[in-house]
Amino acid sequence: MKIRSMLFFLIIISGLFSKMYALPSFSKEYKQNDSIADGKDKKKVNFQIRPSLGLTFSDSNADGERTTNLQWLGTLNSDFDYIGKKFDFSSTLFMQYGKSKITGQDAKKLQDAFILSITPSIPLIKIPVIRLFLETTAETNMGKGTIDDVPTSFLDPLFLYQTLFLGQKHYSYQNKDNTTWELTYGLGYAFQQTLNKKFEIQNDISGGKSDFESGFSGIIEFNVNSQISESLSFVLNAKAVALSRENFFQDFDASRRSILIRSGLFYKKVGMEYNYHQVHDLNLSENDMVDQSIMFTISF
Repeated sequence: MKIRSMLFFLIIISGLFSKMYALPSFSKEYKQNDSIADGKDKKKVNFQIRPSLGLTFSDSNADGERTTNLQWLGTLNSDFDYIGKKFDFSSTLFMQYGKSKITGQDAKKLQDAFILSITPSIPLIKIPVIRLFLETTAETNMGKGTIDDVPTSFLDPLFLYQTLFLGQKHYSYQNKDNTTWELTYGLGYAFQQTLNKKFEIQNDISGGKSDFESGFSGIIEFNVNSQISESLSFVLNAKAVALSRENFFQDFDASRRSILIRSGLFYKKVGMEYNYHQVHDLNLSENDMVDQSIMFTISF
């Protein structure tokens, strides 16, 4: 857990240092802004969608019996950003689902995730530059499965949180749109709810299966998109969220923490993707839930 946190911290720091060293060399064509845009700046809209599919097939008779194994994993990453003079809006969608099928056995689910976030923000203070953010996020599974042998299905359980926080949003871009990056961070207060039908809440921290929970929140998110050459591109999205609950100062372990890293290196339509998702939530499991994958993919 500490090692992963350090890696995430290093990713953020490396992004900040890359900005510092890039400014002198691109002084003529490199432009950066803080969370309150200059009135002369034009509105900016950025939309990206990256569906991809990875397949693995094996056929063996090493044990005297022929066995075939097919594994597949589909991923959809989508990001939308609108940057205006008095209003910003961003949204992200991460969907991942995959199965493994061995002859003579039932298909086994490999990974399953659905995460949708919507975040509008407005400038609040010019000096220091502070924005007011309102983030709404929904997390669930898309298919039937289990968490610690407890059955799950689509929207069961469904974790929702809405956090109002103060923070900063920095972004930069080159005039030729070769590289863009964005850094958002802040502290605030969040309302949380775990909705369930048949899924049994593991620890029932709040004392009610669907009761609202509330507490302090902290968010940091870093995104970079780089068109290295005409055919080669690199994408990195990293986000960490900490949501405390009412007994935060008495029991830190009861707080909910999540990390989502989405990255990819693409040559035209073929690429290599790495995705990492970790959730610590005692309402769902006593153990940290971790899904990670690295695969060669075809983008559509």
